[in-house]
Amino acid sequence: MAAGRAAFAGLWLAACAARPAESAPAAQLDLAVTALRQGRIEQAQDLVLAVRQRHPEHTAAAQWSAVLYELLWRDDDAVREQSAAIRNARAAGLEAPDVQALRGRLGDLLFQAGRWGECPGPLLAGAHGADAERRRGFASAAYGLPFVRKPSGPLLTEQPLLPGDTPEFLCGAGDRVRPFAIDTGTSMTTVGRSFAAELGLVVTWPAGQALDAAGRALAVEVGVLSQFAVGDVELGATPVLVVDDEALRLRDLFGGPERVPRGVLGLDLLVSFRFTVDPERGSVQLELPRGLPAVDSVQCVRAEGRCLVPVFVEGQRLWFVLDTGASHSSLTAAGVDALPGGAGRAVPSFRRVRTVGGGIVAVREVRDLVLRCSEVRFQGVTLPVVPRGAPALFPVHGVLGIDLLSRCRLTLDRGRARIQAER
Repeated sequence: MAAGRAAFAGLWLAACAARPAESAPAAQLDLAVTALRQGRIEQAQDLVLAVRQRHPEHTAAAQWSAVLYELLWRDDDAVREQSAAIRNARAAGLEAPDVQALRGRLGDLLFQAGRWGECPGPLLAGAHGADAERRRGFASAAYGLPFVRKPSGPLLTEQPLLPGDTPEFLCGAGDRVRPFAIDTGTSMTTVGRSFAAELGLVVTWPAGQALDAAGRALAVEVGVLSQFAVGDVELGATPVLVVDDEALRLRDLFGGPERVPRGVLGLDLLVSFRFTVDPERGSVQLELPRGLPAVDSVQCVRAEGRCLVPVFVEGQRLWFVLDTGASHSSLTAAGVDALPGGAGRAVPSFRRVRTVGGGIVAVREVRDLVLRCSEVRFQGVTLPVVPRGAPALFPVHGVLGIDLLSRCRLTLDRGRARIQAER
């Protein structure tokens, strides 16, 4: 479940649309927004960087620079540029509500970066409107967390994966050791309500809404596990989202395995490491992050709490959610439209898709596709077309699920992914 950042993106997109391009910086930023909506992140980065260099005092340029850095997993750079946007806004005499909104966004970035000691003030300053409950909840949780996230333990650890269709391994909360699923499609480590009580989590705060696998909003709470260990790496106090048990059952649109995970490790913890899921060895490896060489890895994009990887389909670069928690890969309507031939490529099909009512719905599918991502090539793939909520800023064309990823060795480190076929 992706923690909602759509409200922020929608606010800025609306502001750009409502403001005429009365100057060169505004026109350039409008072009950057268009590029982002089309998945052309490199072009957007060039446009924003050019405006930022020529107009260092420009508030929106600094703000969009922070957005680009966040998309590229460069949290500290995003924090720096967001802070610059706040300084520029104050120097330009912007109204207090605008400055508070910028400060709230800074708090979001600080929390995401694990800089918890710095985030309560900015979060509370921006706790207004649709973001009020979420930011107040996260600020309350931050008071129970260390100043910064700092894992301790071995420099390299390898943990056996538990038997089953979903990659799981044992994690600990104090003296309670339980299986957690590795879910790269979830923005933040999440537990069901009954599991939270079992782990000793007794205090939670309302934290607004998050998005489920289909992009639907659901109510969430945030709490702090006082002691948490991923394998034998000690993380200490760790924030987690708490949802109704049923919400975890609905996280996979296709139902997934019979044994539904009660807790999932999300990107917030996974990106603290270089982690490798190796089906051939039947293990997950955790190391200190050090980056992956550009020559044999791909740059991922973090959009609305999801990790997107570039997938080339019939010469088109599309952006798929890298989702070890999804049992089946799929396309979105936007993904079908981006293919040569567009919507005409999809043919009627019947697939069991999980819904709130547990019903069966008819979907379309595109057959006999060739997908290329990083070092792997999948041939003869049939992808169902599954409706998803429209993203606010960056396109989502599909999902790479465990049906394809289970054939691969997956490494993720500092926003770059390497996907290799099993030998």
